[in-house]
Amino acid sequence: MEDNTLENFADDADDELEAVSTSESDRFRDAVLYGTDWTIRTLLQQIEEGNIELSPDFQRRDAWSLPNKSRFIESVALQLPIPQIVLAERKQQRGTYVVLDGKQRLLTLAQFAGQFPQDHPFWEESARRSHLKLTGLKVLSHLNGKTYQDIQNTIDLSQLKTQFDNHTIRSALIRNWPDEDYLYEVFIRLNTGSAKLSPQELRQAMKPGQFTSFLGNRSADSKTIQKLLGIRGPDFRMRDVDLLLRMVAFATRLPMYKGNLKPFLDDTQSALNRDWNEKGPAVIDLVSKIENGFSLLFDAFGGAENVGRRWVDGKFEYQVNRAILDVQVASILDEGFSDLVKKDGIDVKSLFIEVCNTDQEFVQSISGTTKSIVAIKNRYRIWKTKIETATGLEITFPRMPNG
Repeated sequence: MEDNTLENFADDADDELEAVSTSESDRFRDAVLYGTDWTIRTLLQQIEEGNIELSPDFQRRDAWSLPNKSRFIESVALQLPIPQIVLAERKQQRGTYVVLDGKQRLLTLAQFAGQFPQDHPFWEESARRSHLKLTGLKVLSHLNGKTYQDIQNTIDLSQLKTQFDNHTIRSALIRNWPDEDYLYEVFIRLNTGSAKLSPQELRQAMKPGQFTSFLGNRSADSKTIQKLLGIRGPDFRMRDVDLLLRMVAFATRLPMYKGNLKPFLDDTQSALNRDWNEKGPAVIDLVSKIENGFSLLFDAFGGAENVGRRWVDGKFEYQVNRAILDVQVASILDEGFSDLVKKDGIDVKSLFIEVCNTDQEFVQSISGTTKSIVAIKNRYRIWKTKIETATGLEITFPRMPNG
C-alpha cells in the first residue's frame, strides 16, 4: 500500500490548476500541434544528443519494474502499436524538447538501446545499473537474459534488431505554445482518468537551475520525507519534490501568496533559481531544519504515519494533508517549541487531536479548499494560539499573506 499515500494528497485535489475561461481560451489557438512518426533509433539519437533530456535526476524516479520494461521492449521488437509520446519544444532552444507524456517509455528505450559516450550525463546513472537485460518475455522468450548489445552481436538476431530500430512511435510535437499554463493544461488532460499528477514534473523540466536541481536531489535522498509520505524511494511523479517546494515557499515567501497556489510555487522556484548564489545556503539550512522537525514530530505523534494527517472519527487519516503540514512545520521550526517537544514538555499529539475535535473553524481550514488566504490565516492563527495557550510560549510563525 505504500504508493497509495501519494495517489492524491488529501487536500485541494485541484489546488495547482485553475479552470481556463472562455476568453483565455483564444490564446491557445496560436499553439501549433502536429504529429510525426519517429523511429526508435531517431528517438534514441535525439536523447543521445541531448535534444530530449532524460537527466540522471529523472532516472532516479524510474517507475517501471524490469518485467514491465522488458514487455515494452518486446512489444517494440514485435512491432506492436505503441502509445504516442508528447513533446513541447523549448522556446529558448529550438529543436530541443520537454517531455509531457512518455517519459517512462523513453527512459526504458534509452536504458536498453542507448549508445552514450562515457562522459554523457545519462551514462553516469546508467553505468551503475549496467545495460537493461530482458526478462519474463513470453513471445520472444529466446531473448530473456539478453541485452541490446547481445542482440546486436548475434547474426541470427540481425533482422530482429532492424525491426526494433526502425519501428516507429507516433510523436506529438507542440510548438509556439503561449505560456506554461497551456502546457499545464495539456499535461493534466493527457492524464485524465488516471491518478492526479503533480505539475511538479513539468515545473522541474520548465524551470532548470540550481534550486531546481537541489529540490530534485534533496527530496530523492531524504529518508525523512520518504518516511513522512510512506514511500521507499523517490516518487516517480515528483510529488515529494512538490511537497518540499511548498514547505520552502510557505516558510520563506508566504506574505507574497495571492490565493492561487500554482503561480506562487512557480514564482518561488523561479526566484530561488535566480537568487540561488545569495539565498542557497539559507534554503539548505532551512530544509535541514524542516527534516529535523519532521523527525521530532514523528516521535511526538507516535509515528510518521500520523504526521500531516487529519484526525477524523477517532483516528488519523491515511492520506497526507498538506494544509496540516503547513502549520505543523511552522510550529516545529520555532526554537522554543521544538525544544519543548524534544524534552517531552508537551503532548503535541493530544493538543492537535483536541483542536481537531473542538474547533470547527480549524477543521474547515484544513478541509476542502484549503488554499484560500482566509483558510491559511485561520489555520495558522488557531494552531499558534492553541500552542501558546497550552505552553505559555510566544511562538514565531511566518508573516501571513496580505490579501
